[in-house]
Amino acid sequence: MNDWYGYTKNSSERIAPSKAYDFTDSMIRMYGENNGYLMTNSSYENFELSLEFRWNIEKEFYRGDVKKNSGVMYNIPSNSPDHIWPKGIQFQIKENTTGDFIFLDNVTAKVNGKLIEAGASVVSPKFSNNENPYGEWNAILIRSFNGKCTQYLNGKLVNECVEVSSKEGKISLNYEGSPIDFRNIQLKKIHK
Repeated sequence: MNDWYGYTKNSSERIAPSKAYDFTDSMIRMYGENNGYLMTNSSYENFELSLEFRWNIEKEFYRGDVKKNSGVMYNIPSNSPDHIWPKGIQFQIKENTTGDFIFLDNVTAKVNGKLIEAGASVVSPKFSNNENPYGEWNAILIRSFNGKCTQYLNGKLVNECVEVSSKEGKISLNYEGSPIDFRNIQLKKIHK
């Protein structure tokens, strides 16, 4: 918990992670009425991030009335202000679109040789499906190295870009109204 801070749409400042979300049974459990995120205190460059997520379908948390939506953001510039949602790149976690890139706040990149135009929130769809059913764990792997970003879902490459304009920064786990659990978060520096 010391590596993260919490921020929610009702926050005016950063809060302790445990005041935003639950840390229990070796998991981070995100649920409730307040959209927000857990953000790293540190900034990272040339890294590999792996973690697992699952939609929380336990009766006390599950909300079947909404389209499941979350994400893992990375390369969030350290000088980017806290707000919902900050500048950076998101590995979209959403029903039927898990693995999409979302480039936020004018971040650009090239995908399949084409420049992604700058915008507030620009989606670049995944090129492969590989999400497990509700309640099952899914493995995410993100590599960011010298402006090239690759996103894997359950061992399969689902998206890739080069010449990204935001090459380093903080990392966040997003809560967007759909109860979700994260576990086995590992981050390591890479050199190739």
